[in-house]
Amino acid sequence: MADSEPLAAKRCDSGSSSSVSMETISTLTELEDLEKVYQQLCAEEREVEVELDRLVGQEGSIHTKMLALQRMGPNLQLIGGDASQLSGMITFTCSLAENVSRKVRQLDLAKTRLYNVIQRADDILDLKFCTDGVQTALRNEDYEQAAAHIHRYLSLDQSVIELSRQGEE
Repeated sequence: MADSEPLAAKRCDSGSSSSVSMETISTLTELEDLEKVYQQLCAEEREVEVELDRLVGQEGSIHTKMLALQRMGPNLQLIGGDASQLSGMITFTCSLAENVSRKVRQLDLAKTRLYNVIQRADDILDLKFCTDGVQTALRNEDYEQAAAHIHRYLSLDQSVIELSRQGEE
């Protein structure tokens, strides 16, 4: 087998660690081909030994890491339980925050309505003050004072006057 192509074609792809199959070796008849395969297998063996030595050298480190991971197991379970409890607390807090937010919106709406009511009451009191002032000024024949009250009446918001008329009806 002077040509190396048939040797490459007969390599084992079955997942074994050698690149040359037993079938290929058993078909070899030339000493030169056998020596090439032998050299190739020796080179592969050296590579495997180097890799094995490297892995054996890491055994202590891997063993230490495995022990550390085994010791972490209970802690990780505790952390998982704590995380679950924290998640429940966060969900509860979120629910409370939503309830508080809803109540704040309701209070804000009530405050706005109350402010509007107070503003209307103030406007109605101003309107009453103007009408009473005009009547008192006319009885006292103080026309300048009556004109001042009428001027103030005319400067009031027209919606207040309209609401006053609707209230009378």
